[in-house]
Amino acid sequence: MRACSIQQQRAAAPASGARCFVPSVRPPVGVRPVRSLLHPTQQASQQHATALVARAVASQAGPPPPRAGKKKVKKMVDITGEVLKDLSNGMFQVKLENGVSVIAHLSGKIRQNRIKVVVGDKVTVELSPYDLTKGRITLRHKPGQDPTASTAGSS
Repeated sequence: MRACSIQQQRAAAPASGARCFVPSVRPPVGVRPVRSLLHPTQQASQQHATALVARAVASQAGPPPPRAGKKKVKKMVDITGEVLKDLSNGMFQVKLENGVSVIAHLSGKIRQNRIKVVVGDKVTVELSPYDLTKGRITLRHKPGQDPTASTAGSS
């Protein structure tokens, strides 16, 4: 009621009618709502304890069951070949031992170790199961080495 009378006194145009200002109900600025009856550190420690118990129970239960929608990763096909042509950006044209010619790029470890691959080198290529015309060079064979013997040792 008091706010209405103050607002009416301050009204500049009495012809437009008196307006009454009713403030919305809000808690005072310094008051925080009570979220829990526990102290914040006790609440955090209680959440930590329940998480530890859940982890312990999950570890005793064994591995989780496989998801229905998750697909298994298809294995890459390793095959040896000879480099025919040097293309740009670490790409090479490789003729495989079965006579098929594919485009292959250098793997990260070959680039990282700065292994030079030149025309005429024997290499091992991983072929993608999705596109058999593209591959990745994973190993460069030494000139006097048998390519089939070294692929059994590398994995």
